[in-house]
Amino acid sequence: MPLLILLSAFLEGIAITVIQGFLPLYVRESLGETRLLTVGLVVVVPAIGTMIASNFWGGFSDVSGRLKPLILVGIAGYAVALAGVPLFVKGSSVLLFVGAAALFYGCLAPLLKAYATLHRPDRPQHALAWVLMAQSTGWMVGSLEAGRLMERGVGAGLKSASWMAASLIAVHFVLTLLMLREKPRPPAAPRAKIGWFAGVMEDLVALYENPRLLRLCGVAFFLYAGNYVVWGFFSIYFVEHLGAGLRMLRYTLAASAVSGVIMYLFVGPLVKRLGARVTLVMGIACYGFMYVAMGTMQNALATAIVFTIPLYGLTNVSANTLATEYSSVEQRSGGLGVLSGTIALSTIAGPMLGGALADRWGLAIIPWVAFWFLAAALAGTVTLFRPVNGRIAD
Repeated sequence: MPLLILLSAFLEGIAITVIQGFLPLYVRESLGETRLLTVGLVVVVPAIGTMIASNFWGGFSDVSGRLKPLILVGIAGYAVALAGVPLFVKGSSVLLFVGAAALFYGCLAPLLKAYATLHRPDRPQHALAWVLMAQSTGWMVGSLEAGRLMERGVGAGLKSASWMAASLIAVHFVLTLLMLREKPRPPAAPRAKIGWFAGVMEDLVALYENPRLLRLCGVAFFLYAGNYVVWGFFSIYFVEHLGAGLRMLRYTLAASAVSGVIMYLFVGPLVKRLGARVTLVMGIACYGFMYVAMGTMQNALATAIVFTIPLYGLTNVSANTLATEYSSVEQRSGGLGVLSGTIALSTIAGPMLGGALADRWGLAIIPWVAFWFLAAALAGTVTLFRPVNGRIAD
């Protein structure tokens, strides 16, 4: 696996930790936002940009047959987002700025996965596991360092963490520009001859007409919507509702990342042995039990322990493996982009519903909202086993 691709995933993990893990708390405590629904928009607005970016740039990659230039677009987007966040003093300004930057950085995750699976076409599960393990390592480092900085003050700590991460990503942009080798593949043939915009639209239409990919996206929507109900509000839920301190939050997020990194060492072989569909069902069911436990216990230490159970790798590797198998080599970026766009859409639905219900009934409802999303996802997995054209492909 190319080191630069793993470094990109690692730095993306740091960036996501700052933007999704700590930015809601920053907007809440330092910028003085009182409504939880508005705080939820800190996750929602960038997700809208990511949804558009992953579809558009993924389709553009299919049409052009290029990956490197678009990976650079994603890296630059993260650098600009992190550098600019501390410059704004109103929550609405932060939302709009990060949302605009997401139109660019939102393409990075699916393109890194596409590059990895094209690099190891014989073992896509293992390639995806390595990329996601690097991303989880970034979450671990970001959780520890950003949390350490924010212990001294939420506002000043978030600014320092953002600028440090932006500097690292800017250096990585230069290294990637100079050293990453293009991963050659044929463009999505007839689409390349009708103009790039029409080609992108035709590529996306073909992907959305793929029944297996659509079924997978339906399941993924409910899975990730439920997860982002918890992830989008976890820092607030943990600190304000359960009474945990910032140090405990820091170590909980870091421990979750560490357990996830360790799990990735085993996920690839497990997905290959059991099949991606079976592994996905297992992961969804376990997430449902996790949120029932969180909602029942209502205790900071118990919640921290449950939150660190490494389930993300099971669902993420299996879902991305299925997206890889359900799209051709020529449409690999687009197929993974459609899945990433669905995940981004779920990050809109989950936090908005969770924030609205929490404003009405309190933060205690957050794990239960997540549970019902997971129940819907588990019910939807039945469609993944439905034959298409007389057969089931895994």
